[in-house]
Amino acid sequence: MKTTRQRVLPQIAPEEGFTIIELVVVVVISSIVVGLIGSFVKRPLEGYMDLERRATLVNVAESAIQRMARDIRATLPNSLRVSADSRSLELLHLADGARYRANPGTNDPNNDHTAATDWLDFTGDSQFNLLGRFSNLDFSYGTPLGAGHRITIYNTSSNVYSDAATDADPGVITPSATTITISNDGDEDGITLSSSFDFLLSSPRQRLYLVDTSVSYLCDLGSEEITRYASYSIASTQPTDPSVAPLNAAGSSSLVTNRVGACEFTYDPGTPSRAGLITIDLTLTEAGEQVRLFEQVHVDNTP
Repeated sequence: MKTTRQRVLPQIAPEEGFTIIELVVVVVISSIVVGLIGSFVKRPLEGYMDLERRATLVNVAESAIQRMARDIRATLPNSLRVSADSRSLELLHLADGARYRANPGTNDPNNDHTAATDWLDFTGDSQFNLLGRFSNLDFSYGTPLGAGHRITIYNTSSNVYSDAATDADPGVITPSATTITISNDGDEDGITLSSSFDFLLSSPRQRLYLVDTSVSYLCDLGSEEITRYASYSIASTQPTDPSVAPLNAAGSSSLVTNRVGACEFTYDPGTPSRAGLITIDLTLTEAGEQVRLFEQVHVDNTP
C-alpha cells in the first residue's frame, strides 16, 4: 500500500507597521500640534525680545547723556555754545578753580605774602599766588602743566573763544603758548607764567579758572553717531566739521553712542541772576524699536 506524505510549511506571522495613510495622518496631526504650540510661544518670545531691545536702548541713551552732562557740569562759565542746527555743542572744560590773591598780606609770621610777585595787580603779571590751594588738580610742584592748560579770569561772554584763538593780550585767557607752573609758597599755591600776561578784567570775587581742554560733541545723523572731540585748537567760530581744522587734528576722539535717530541741543544762557540751562534731546532706534530721552543740565555762568 502506497503512503502519501504531506509537507506542512510553518505559518509566517504578518509584519506589523504603519501604513502610508497612517503615516500621513501622524505627520498632519504633528504639524497642527507644532503650529499651535508655536502660536502660543512666539508672541511671548517676541515680547521678551522687544523688551530686551528697549531696555538696551534706554541704557545706552542714558549712558551717553550722562557722559555729556558730566562735561557740561565742568564747563567754564560763559563758554558753552550750540551750533545753528542744534546738533553740536562745544565747551571749555575746567580742571580746577580757586581765588587769586588780589592784595599783599601776611597770614601769620611765617607766611608773608607782601612781595610784588605774591599778588595779581593786572598790569602784566608772570607770577602771583592763590588764596589757598587748588583742590582738584593733579599736578607736581615745579613741573609745568601739560599743553592745553590755560588760566581765565572774569570771562563774561563767549569772547573767551576769540581771545583764546587770537592769543589776545590783554585778554580773559592766557595764550596757548604760555606754560603754567605751580609752586608751594608756604600756605598758598603760587602760579608762574612762562611769559607775563595782562588779564583784561579783575573778578569781583577774585575767581580764577584753570581750563585743560576744549570739548565738542557732534551728532551725525548720516552715520547715526555722536562723537566726542577734545584737545584741539580753540577757534573763534564753533567747529562742526570733523574733516577740517581744528577737529581733524583733535588730540582725542571717541564714539559716545551709535543708533542715533535724532538729537538736539537747546541752550538758554540765563542771566547774571539765573543759571543757564541746556536741554539734551536724544532718540535711539534699532529694529523698529525707539526710545527718546531728555536731560536738562544747569550751567553756572557766574564768572
